[in-house]
Amino acid sequence: MIFEFKENNITRSVDLLQGIEIGIPIQRGIGVRSFNIDNAQYKVYQKDGFVGNINNGGSCNLETITFTPHGNGTHTECYGHISLDQHHVNDNIQDDYYYAQLFTANTVEINGQLALSFDNLELTPDLDFKSLVIRTLPNNNTKINRNYSGQKTPFITPKDMSKIVQLGIEHLVIDLPSVDPEWDEGKLASHHIFWNYPTAPRTHCSITEFAYIPDGIPDGEYLIKLNISNFISDAAPSRPIIYPITNK
Repeated sequence: MIFEFKENNITRSVDLLQGIEIGIPIQRGIGVRSFNIDNAQYKVYQKDGFVGNINNGGSCNLETITFTPHGNGTHTECYGHISLDQHHVNDNIQDDYYYAQLFTANTVEINGQLALSFDNLELTPDLDFKSLVIRTLPNNNTKINRNYSGQKTPFITPKDMSKIVQLGIEHLVIDLPSVDPEWDEGKLASHHIFWNYPTAPRTHCSITEFAYIPDGIPDGEYLIKLNISNFISDAAPSRPIIYPITNK
């Protein structure tokens, strides 16, 4: 199924049947997590003699799942994550197709912490990218079920986040648990810069964390759709898919 779109009077196309999923599901047992958040819990629903498990005599299978969107898998969040008032992701983020750039970032050590390097990030001014997808090095499939809690994990410095915003990026996707350090005394500086909160909030912009982009996917231009779940919260599980552009 071919989908055509136009950016700056240039027509491009993607095959919607060739999408590449770059999300991590909420998993049974041990899954990806951070901030000392527990793994998702799956329990058979039971009430008033009903058992939601066919193998245990129930008429159907029925589960209760307890999880934390920010800590148990790929999720997309809105500025409600850091705002005083409640704001919900599905009220603010239009889950559309966006023109995206996939960029692989190295890490550098700064004052004993690991930060991402954007020295090689160059977005051509005449290409109107709305989304930046960041793959971090080193990169391997242990990111699918890694426990980042208490680990030295790379992050985006406030200076580099300002650069990302100045480039016009509205939807940021990263394969780490957060764009900020795991523990930073509650500052969340890069979150605040990205959403320009509280000065003049960029309410339509999103951050997606805990993605996973395999090495075999080359850096370059894509179309992306976040596929945000319908949860009334500041963040919701998402299933981002990128589509290679077939003509440029």
